[in-house]
Amino acid sequence: MKKFAIAAAVMGLGLGASAASANVIFSNTHSYGGIVTIDVTVEDNYLGDFGKYWWKYDVTNISFDPNPGTSNGFSGFETALPAGVPDLMDRAAPSAGWEFDCCSGQPVEYDIRNSAGLGIMPGDSGQFSFTSLPRFITNSTGYFHTWQGDGQTDVTTFASFGEAGPEVPDVQRPPLPEPATLALLGLGLAGLGFSRRKRH
Repeated sequence: MKKFAIAAAVMGLGLGASAASANVIFSNTHSYGGIVTIDVTVEDNYLGDFGKYWWKYDVTNISFDPNPGTSNGFSGFETALPAGVPDLMDRAAPSAGWEFDCCSGQPVEYDIRNSAGLGIMPGDSGQFSFTSLPRFITNSTGYFHTWQGDGQTDVTTFASFGEAGPEVPDVQRPPLPEPATLALLGLGLAGLGFSRRKRH
């Protein structure tokens, strides 16, 4: 009977997730020197697709514009994952003109050159996002910067503030099982529990 109850609970966990709306599975706020804050939110699906985690980074630029008049604010954001994410998709930036993975060779990178427009200027906010398979969470080792004369300047690492980088997918560990897989596991365990109960 105990095994059947456990199986039913697992089955309910899996099936409940597929019927529900997006749940926030992680959130955190990072403050970098009082000049930039990054709110991280990870949801368990992307627009109804429970096979994806949706990683969102809401950046608020409090005062970062190192050379006013020539720099373009918070205009480079590097999450610096430990390795490439083979299942990374659905990248989005706050506005048109942002490039993905243009310059550092590390995923996931967002840049807007000053010749293409302004980044997130002091007093403004914007959201960056992407999706991956459901994955464990680790911290980025990246940085942010501005653009000036179409070159990256004032590169500022998260670690220089003694603060961890924003959370990112842990690509050094295998993906987590999707809710549908959990539901199938639950059904299998329920069936096993029922057949054993019937025999006794």
